[in-house]
Amino acid sequence: MQIEIKINGLDKLVAKLKDFPVALKRAIRNATDTTATAVKNIAVKEAERTFNVAKARLTKTSKGSPTIYVKRTTQTEQHATVTFKGGAGAKAGDRPGLQHYATNKPPRKRTKGWKPAYRIRRAGMTEDVERGFYGEGKLKGQGIFQREIGSKKIVRRTGPGIKQIVERREVMSVVKREGEEVFKAKVVEAVGKQLKKLKGK
Repeated sequence: MQIEIKINGLDKLVAKLKDFPVALKRAIRNATDTTATAVKNIAVKEAERTFNVAKARLTKTSKGSPTIYVKRTTQTEQHATVTFKGGAGAKAGDRPGLQHYATNKPPRKRTKGWKPAYRIRRAGMTEDVERGFYGEGKLKGQGIFQREIGSKKIVRRTGPGIKQIVERREVMSVVKREGEEVFKAKVVEAVGKQLKKLKGK
């Protein structure tokens, strides 16, 4: 997944540094790196705002490794990248267990007919996990499981990960819009700093 940020109206500003390619390059790199980090934060904030899951569960896998990576610019690469893990085909551990989207807690004692319930979007509907249960014994603390129909097989249920959430149109539109605003502001700031340095020489 790629997030493209396009900015219009910066030509005149950037033109001021056209005779100073090193300074211009440095300004754009600084603005790009700052924006990449901002895009990561914007994505997480919007995901937590619209989906019924805590930030900590979106930014870490079940083993504690990051689900979002920011690769900054280099001398040879003028673009930064923000990589999100936890897509539909990702390992289950890269996505939050369904218990982190749960709207009820398991009873202290087994209760006939009780089912785990969850809600994916904060404004969405609450749904039951048919044939679902919280892990017990060796599976205790590992989340919500579900028995497959006509089988003894059980599967651990997970909710959408950060990549799946960011790919949603309503989330992506916010990330792009706010990312563009940050980038424009940071370019103005970075170019201004470089111009000041050049004037001081």
